[in-house]
Amino acid sequence: RLPSRRYQSSSPSNPEPAPQKSTTTSPSNTSSRAHSPISPPPAAPAQSGSRSLSQIIQAGPLGRLGRSYSRFQDRRPYLTQVCSSIVVYLCGDLSAQLLFPPETATTESGMETGGYDPWRTMRHLVVGIGSSIPTYNWFMFLHRNFNFASKFLSILTKVCVQQAVFTPVFNTYFFSVHSLLSGASLEETLERLKVALPVSIVNSLKLWPAVTAFSFMYVPPQFRSIFSGCIAVGWQTYLSWLNQKAAREVEA
Repeated sequence: RLPSRRYQSSSPSNPEPAPQKSTTTSPSNTSSRAHSPISPPPAAPAQSGSRSLSQIIQAGPLGRLGRSYSRFQDRRPYLTQVCSSIVVYLCGDLSAQLLFPPETATTESGMETGGYDPWRTMRHLVVGIGSSIPTYNWFMFLHRNFNFASKFLSILTKVCVQQAVFTPVFNTYFFSVHSLLSGASLEETLERLKVALPVSIVNSLKLWPAVTAFSFMYVPPQFRSIFSGCIAVGWQTYLSWLNQKAAREVEA
């Protein structure tokens, strides 16, 4: 009897390893790669040779001054506002007296009046210092409130509130305190308000709505006070002139 054969797999028990593909590049492949064009890496976008106006300003002395002002504003906001008001009101009254000098007159004692009036400048500074912190708090109130989903509606509301509330109150304060500090009576102060207040409110509509809208649209919050202060130099020049004009009309 023949011994039983075990069924074996058709595949050999020790298969030879499959030949590995050679990684050596053939001369034909090498030459084809050498002659094939190589795509250069994407070039970085070329930077413009000319800087923008904002970059030039930030890199210059005005930018350094603005950053110093911002740091000082963060540390001592009230002191910064008082110092800013002193500069603004001083420049406003000096320019008003330079552009619109008081008329020269001779008093009963024979003394001539006119020319530069330092006491008028002092009164102007007192008015400015007294209004600096309330004005700063008011603008911060506008910054925190009336912020709607629509930016246009927010700015329009801020401008309307500014003109309806702040402008009449501030102008009343300005002319009243100026008049009382100059020694005028309460009756004379009221007469001066009747002359100067309506004119100042109407003329403020020609300037401050545009200034307020531009400030809330483009000026960072930490620079809004100094931006308004630069515009206010011209405005204080006008108010100072208008105050003296009203005083002369009341005295006449």
